[in-house]
Amino acid sequence: MSRRTKKNWISRVSPLAKQLAVFAGPSLPAADRIPLPGITYLPPAARGDVERAAREFDAVLLIDGVFHHDLAPSPKECYAALEHARMFGASSMGALRAAECAPYGFTPLGAIARWYTFEVIDGDDEVAVLTNPSTHDALTVPVVNVRYVAWLARRRGVFSTAERDAFVRRARDVFYMDRTWDDVIDAAPPHARDAIATIASTQGDLKRHDARFAMRSVLRWRAGRRDISQYLMRVE
Repeated sequence: MSRRTKKNWISRVSPLAKQLAVFAGPSLPAADRIPLPGITYLPPAARGDVERAAREFDAVLLIDGVFHHDLAPSPKECYAALEHARMFGASSMGALRAAECAPYGFTPLGAIARWYTFEVIDGDDEVAVLTNPSTHDALTVPVVNVRYVAWLARRRGVFSTAERDAFVRRARDVFYMDRTWDDVIDAAPPHARDAIATIASTQGDLKRHDARFAMRSVLRWRAGRRDISQYLMRVE
């Protein structure tokens, strides 16, 4: 989730182009935004944006939403959007809202959405980051990325289970606006820090993995593969 400068984006969308809207910010950087006909990329969603997009498009993929300095899309708004469009969510605010509204038809995609769906995690603090208000680039590290790095480290024998859990707790104690990978690596036992730094730099961005995964999944749906229930990626 991220802060954004408010824009009257909906006025730039043709009422005839009712296809796919994607709310994307730091979780899906510009390099990952596939330029295909019928796809409109919108900035991180604030209160009211999701329901407006649902009225303008056939489908909406909610990835990033605003946080802290503006009102985020509410569960009630996301529920209302289901009356107008096919709804998907992943990676950040989208994962949380999709999990909350899944019983009503909002499709959650990816590992983070799975964690929310099965109550491994809860609350928007798990995905919150500080962002550059102009570019929407993430300036800090979300807890879900820390959890993913810890999960990988445990699988590879870098951590014991107790070390993994303590590592996540210490990293989570750092305020989300201050939490950097340097802080996170310092929270690891000394013997594990080099390995954690390598995992974090090469594989540690779970929010980006999930956002790209969600884009691929929704593109499959648009191509006619309508059943995408198997795309709730498993990371346990």
